[in-house]
Amino acid sequence: MPATRKIKACIFDMDGLLLDTEVIYSAVTNKILEPYGKTFPLETKLKMMGRDVRTATNILLTDLALPLTFDEYDSKATELKEVFFREAQFMPGAERLIRHLADHSIPIALATGSAKPMFLIKTEKHKVVFDLFGDNITCGDDPEVKRSKPSPDIFLTAMRRLDSSLSPQECLVFEDAGNGIEAANNAQMCSIWVHDTRFSLDPSSESATHAATERITSLEDFVPEKYGLPPFKS
Repeated sequence: MPATRKIKACIFDMDGLLLDTEVIYSAVTNKILEPYGKTFPLETKLKMMGRDVRTATNILLTDLALPLTFDEYDSKATELKEVFFREAQFMPGAERLIRHLADHSIPIALATGSAKPMFLIKTEKHKVVFDLFGDNITCGDDPEVKRSKPSPDIFLTAMRRLDSSLSPQECLVFEDAGNGIEAANNAQMCSIWVHDTRFSLDPSSESATHAATERITSLEDFVPEKYGLPPFKS
């Protein structure tokens, strides 16, 4: 299969892409909403996905007219997240792809909106795999990331830390959220939208691709050689 593009480095989001945390986010949110007689609408969740904690929380507070400040809600949520996120598991195909790229010495970086303390909680049971990223991990509270997704800051920062000689066009971003794909586009990078149809208003629809280079529904469906990367062993 001839490569459509020659990719030299891969940059990964984490929540909902590598780790199955979106179901945990929903469970935590619904637990907090229960005393107020409310449930977490999918429409609101989709607006929140891929955004930093403060922006996402303020969307929730506004959409559901909750009588809570950001700090009040965040305190409740953090207490629950610190318990439940420790059980986060890999999404299908995630560990295989990370190990494959590392085994072939393809530069890889992580660019997550999660703050560093929460990143460490989410990944503590998967440290061996996440150690394959080395020092190439950029979190949402990194001082070099001035603006959150959909601004391109976090991906451009991750690229510079990987290799200062890389160009955006040589990088391939993997994302599950529309804001993340928009951020990759704003960085002028190629992008793979891994569309988790569990969190879709119309799971059968393929029309809204967020202008990604390619849409797939699982990392198991990614074909590396399409991007000039080493193929999986058959």
